[in-house]
Amino acid sequence: MANPEPRTDALPNRAGRFSLPPAEGVSEDVSSAPALSDEKEKELLRRCWYSHDARWYMAVAQEFGVEAANRLNKRVCQALGKAEMRRLVKALGIGAPTTVQELVQVIEAGFRFFVPPPLTQAEFRAVDDHSYEGWMKRCFIHDNITKAGIGSFYICAALDRIQGWHEALGVPMVEEPPARLCPKVQGGECRLLIAFQPLEA
Repeated sequence: MANPEPRTDALPNRAGRFSLPPAEGVSEDVSSAPALSDEKEKELLRRCWYSHDARWYMAVAQEFGVEAANRLNKRVCQALGKAEMRRLVKALGIGAPTTVQELVQVIEAGFRFFVPPPLTQAEFRAVDDHSYEGWMKRCFIHDNITKAGIGSFYICAALDRIQGWHEALGVPMVEEPPARLCPKVQGGECRLLIAFQPLEA
């Protein structure tokens, strides 16, 4: 028996969205096909990705131990940050920052695109020509590790991700991110003072 021809009727509709072909006996009115708004789509994709991220960490911790999971998580987050920031600046069509104000604007853009509210609520301000401060008012990492009950041993890798952003921008940080527990889990605030190498004008 010959293989059936592949179906070609699963095509983007006029709005550019992918619509499923109608089943036999079902109306071909694609207006009734399941669809999400652009914002809902992005939110769904982010949540699915971070669910994968959390399960990856837990699988490594169960198989190889917490120390290995924390070490590899920091490494992966740094590499992720470098890759995603390269893609972001290319998509935005912007060059490397030449002032601390421009750098802060790019960092804010990274948070706005990759971890927007309600995942995170963050504020940034320039301190001097070689450093800026970040204040994490709300952090999805803190929320998730608290729910999972792993806050007592989870080493935060958020700063490693930002380190990757800096490397992608050609503005390396002065020091490697320290291995630290979540300060919010410990009852404090999460404030980061980030110093970087001199910018090229």
